[in-house]
Order: sequence, then structure tokens, then C-alpha cells
Amino acid sequence: MRERARRAQSVLVRLNEIYNAMQPLRPVLRSLRAAAFGLVSLLAACSSHERAGTMELVALGSRPLALETEFISSAYVVREAEDSFWFSDISLEQLLAHDMGKPVRNAVFLHAQLVWTPKPGMTPLDPTATNLVTRVVVVSEGEVGLYGGAAFARPSGEPGSEEMELVVEGGTLSLLSKTKGFHDLLSPVGLTGTFVARHAPDDAGRWRRALAQFVTNALGTSTWVDASDHAQERTFAFYSPDFSVR
Repeated sequence: MRERARRAQSVLVRLNEIYNAMQPLRPVLRSLRAAAFGLVSLLAACSSHERAGTMELVALGSRPLALETEFISSAYVVREAEDSFWFSDISLEQLLAHDMGKPVRNAVFLHAQLVWTPKPGMTPLDPTATNLVTRVVVVSEGEVGLYGGAAFARPSGEPGSEEMELVVEGGTLSLLSKTKGFHDLLSPVGLTGTFVARHAPDDAGRWRRALAQFVTNALGTSTWVDASDHAQERTFAFYSPDFSVR
């Protein structure tokens, strides 16, 4: 018993020595803990933005120019006549804050409507075939340009799945409308890209309403067609005389 007590006493003495030796390091340890917490917070903030793909717009005119945009926000919804996809390089919250004293100065938005899906080995394709109606909104220093056109998309994933990927090629766009100070340096413009959207019907509806209002307010006139599908759900799409709108 005495031997055990002696050993226990020795352990307590050693622990006390270690504790005393650690005292000068306590401020350093606190700083390290704070830095670690800040790093975790930063990583969490970064993870709140998704990687939704990259779009490249290339001017097809006499002046070579390319605009590459990395999207951080996405949402898609499955409808009876189409699958509707939304992409942006800013968050939905930033767009919604535009009318609350925090104007959007620079941004790019893509609305893509997949109207039919090619079946591998079953769908004969013409080189000029398109299955994607596209609208791009470019905001540059507060000025707005609206482009519309079509492209061909190869989708991966089943409609309604958690995510869908679109590989887009052969897209062409032209300027449909703009604010007075917007300088169109792209038209006619080619569009390519690979995009990943998450299935989020509620967010897709919010993107639709917010972007429709944003563009209408910027251009001073309604540039959206209001229609109803078989489910009597109201849906909106940019108007262009070059393609039909469902």
C-alpha cells in the first residue's frame, strides 16, 4: 500500500510540474485555438457556395473576345414541358438584396430550358440540332444586357434527381435588350460550358421571380412572357422572337 501511495504521489507531483510548465504557453494555445476556429468558420463559409460549373461566351464577330464565368449558385425544377435551370455567379441572397439598398453591380445569370432529352443510340441528331433555350443576363457596372438564343445540351442524371449535369455546346446568342449604358461587345456570341444544378424547386421559383423583376426594372419594360402549364402553375421565361416560349 505504501508503495502504491508513493507512486501516486510521484504521479501527482509530475502532473503538477507539467501544469506549471504549460502556464507560459496558455496565451499561445488560446491564439492557436482562435485561429483554428477562424479557419473552420472560413471553410464553412466557403462551402456554403457550390461549384455550379463554368460558362464561356465567345464573340463571333470581327473582334475576338471571350468572357468566362464560374457559377457558384444553381437550382433546377422539373416541369411537364421542360426542365428549367438557373445559374449565377452571385448568390440568390445578393440578388434579393438588390431592392434593399445593396444594388447588384456586376453579375452573370444563365436561365436554360431543356425542352427534350436525347437518347444515346436512339436519337439521330442534325449538326444544327438544339434542345436548350438559353437566356443570359450580363450586369456590368450596374448596366444590364439581355441575350437570348439556343444550344445543344447533353444531360446526365434523371430529372428529379438530387443533381443534374448539362454539357452545353454549339450555343449561339444575340442581344435582345439592354440599358442605355450597356456596351455590347459580344454579339453574335457562342456559348459553351458544363454545369451542375441541384434539384431545388423552391429556389428555382425564387430565382425566376427575382430575376424577372430585376430585368424588368432595369430595362423599364416587361421582358418576360407569362404562361400557364397543364398544372396551372404560373411560369415565366424571357421573350425572344427567335424561339418559342413554353
